[in-house]
Order: sequence, then C-alpha cells, then structure tokens
Amino acid sequence: MALSDAQFEQYQRDGYVVVEDCLDGAVVEAVTDRIESYVRNDREETEFERMLEPDAAGDALGDADPVRKFEGIGMVREDDVFADLVADENVLDVVRQLQGPNLSLLRSAAMLKPPRVGSEKKYHQDAAYYPIHPMDHVTVWMALDQATTENGCMQVVPGAHRDGLLGHEAIEYDTDITIAEGDYGPDDAVALPMEPGDVLFQHCLLPHYTAPNETDDWRRAYIAAYMRNRSRFTDPDPPEWVDSYHVSGETFPGCV
Repeated sequence: MALSDAQFEQYQRDGYVVVEDCLDGAVVEAVTDRIESYVRNDREETEFERMLEPDAAGDALGDADPVRKFEGIGMVREDDVFADLVADENVLDVVRQLQGPNLSLLRSAAMLKPPRVGSEKKYHQDAAYYPIHPMDHVTVWMALDQATTENGCMQVVPGAHRDGLLGHEAIEYDTDITIAEGDYGPDDAVALPMEPGDVLFQHCLLPHYTAPNETDDWRRAYIAAYMRNRSRFTDPDPPEWVDSYHVSGETFPGCV
C-alpha cells in the first residue's frame, strides 16, 4: 500500500495523513483480542508496563482493568501478535515512503480509553519524549475501534510540526507532559474520526490531543513509532523508556 502524491504532499504540508482500511480486518481482530486478554488478566505481561486510569476505581469496569495504556518495546519482543503488527507490510510500505528502507521501532504502545473513565491527553509532541536526531520519526496510530469525537479520537494542529520542538512541562509524572510554550485550543485542532483498520501517520513534532471517553464503549488504538536506522540517541543517559527494535534494512555503526 502506497501513498498517493496528494497524500505524500499532505504529510509534508500538514504533518499527518490518514490511510483508510490500511489494516486487514483479521489483523485488527487479532490485536484487539490480544489486548483484551491482557486487560482481563488472562495473559500477564512481563517485558512491558501497564498504566491504569489514575482516577478510576479498580472495579469501575467489572472484570476488566481500567487500563490507560500498555507501553514498551517489550510488547513486540514478548508477543508475536504485536510483533506481526509492527511488521505489517501495508504499514511499512507507507513508512518507507516517508523514512526510507532502513527502519527501527522507537515506540510500541496500546493506547486505551476505557468506557466512561478514559481520560484526556493534553496537547503534546511525541518528539518531546525522545532525545533523538534527526527529530523526524513517524508515529503510526492504528485504530482498533471506531474513534469519534465523543470517545477521544485524535485531534491535531495541521502544519504546526514546522514550528519545531516546543517547551513541555510535566503534569503529574515524567511521562504525562503537555506543551507549555504554545496555547492550543479547539479552534486550532482538526478532529480525525477513524474506523477500525484506518491508520494515522503523524510527524513526531505535530502537536496533538485526545479528549476523554464519554461513551459506554472502549476506544482502543495501537501506536508504533518508526525512526531511520541512521538516527542517534543524543542523551548519553536517556530516559528508561528509550529503546529500539530493528524492523528492516541495514544497520549502521554508532546509530540506533
């Protein structure tokens, strides 16, 4: 699956593009079922982390945990379903157009908004989490459920990736940050409702936001961030979540 010329131009101009029906329905079902097995504790993660909704009671959803996210490259090292997803050729075809043939995974995460208790994620840039050069990795946001404005679909600020890295501040903990230098509001953002299997390809400097889930249904998505294999981590003592996983192509000495 390849981007059209118009889609490629949109990514360069606006910092994002949505590819509809990028993932096969069977893939979406397999990934959703596997996430469900972790949420319901039928499977136990050992090489990645889970975070619960901080303000939700543990029994808010009955026999399912109110999981906000599963996070870590260990997801693809530990679980073949996630490993197959990040190597999906429809996804990689697009990423190679944007990044070239030599790719590594920078991030793997299941981003969940549980029904009624799924909280907002304030405006931020993904690049703010990662001391990496060049700062142009691609965040791939894969819809596993229907994503709507009511349940917390992605909202982006078109073209703002060209403003570079903005200052961020922590809200409650190191991995909960928000943009401190800019004042983005509803009038700045474009909402991106998506169907299961639609995939958003987003520049790492693009400011974005998701609202709370106010519905009775889950809003689940999977994130895979890809970087060039010539990328370098610029901090000799990077945060503990900074990791890499070879996906395709050549590797280069001194690089990721």
